[in-house]
Amino acid sequence: MINEQHVSKSDETEILKMFTIEPGMNMSSPEVQRAAIQTLEGGGLIYLPKGGFELSERERELISDTANILTRVPDVENGKPTIIFDPKNGHIKKYHFAQIHGKMVRAQIKDAAYRDLEVIMARYGQWTENIITQLFPSYRQALDRKRVTYRPFARNSTQALHIDSSYGYPTQGKSMLRVFTNINPVGRLRVWQLGEPFEPFVQRFLPGVHVKGPSWFSKLLAQLGIVDGVKTKYDQYIAALRALGMRDKEYQSSAPRQLMEFPAGASWIAITDLVLHGAISGQHSLDQTFYLPVEAMNDPARSPLRILERLTGEALT
Repeated sequence: MINEQHVSKSDETEILKMFTIEPGMNMSSPEVQRAAIQTLEGGGLIYLPKGGFELSERERELISDTANILTRVPDVENGKPTIIFDPKNGHIKKYHFAQIHGKMVRAQIKDAAYRDLEVIMARYGQWTENIITQLFPSYRQALDRKRVTYRPFARNSTQALHIDSSYGYPTQGKSMLRVFTNINPVGRLRVWQLGEPFEPFVQRFLPGVHVKGPSWFSKLLAQLGIVDGVKTKYDQYIAALRALGMRDKEYQSSAPRQLMEFPAGASWIAITDLVLHGAISGQHSLDQTFYLPVEAMNDPARSPLRILERLTGEALT
């Protein structure tokens, strides 16, 4: 339960900095690029109310009923499982599971819908790359484009405020730059809560974090290709901080937050291991994850890696 005393609406005093790019603004202009990189690296959010990515009428009709694309629809409230597209091989991962009610569940896509979904997700990935290249030309050579995620299921329960951690995709100190778009075909909002800045969040929970070097088992999983690389201390710290914050009921009830409503067609960009966030409601969204090396940032000292290293006094990669 969220204590409304600690909630700020998006049109009132902002808890985090937001830069809005209105339709018609030149994203390649130095003024827009400067504002965008200051907002992003400062732990803020870039908002495109009419992002520009669109589905065709046929594609909207396809996803308007999940029965068109899935063999079965699980009884869920948390927006899972998701569908993952790998841009390196151009295909959807067939065996991507999520834990739901204690069971491992995956989105079982109908054979007839596979190609259509892959086309949508591949096109989205290319569109996000174009947006990022326009806004952040200095990142272009260093960015590593990772997975595209499609969320076809409705979220009807509030996700705890959290920072993103890597799960089976260790970032090894790189930042997770993500582009999101609400593609709901019937105009439903996607609602998020956005939390306090990264550093005070870390200071609150860091005393409870105890990490060691990577285990032999994690190294084995990386060698076998089951996970995408060995977890560094940075990955372990981020995962531990995320877990502690999400489990702290008092924090989740009383932490300051800002609610943000994203209409269908809107897009937003953030470094999500720097920005505390949590989905509240919505259905049908896409997001593209990029890994951003610290050295490529305009101000590396503002990266979550450098902030954590400063607060812990350790080298974490």
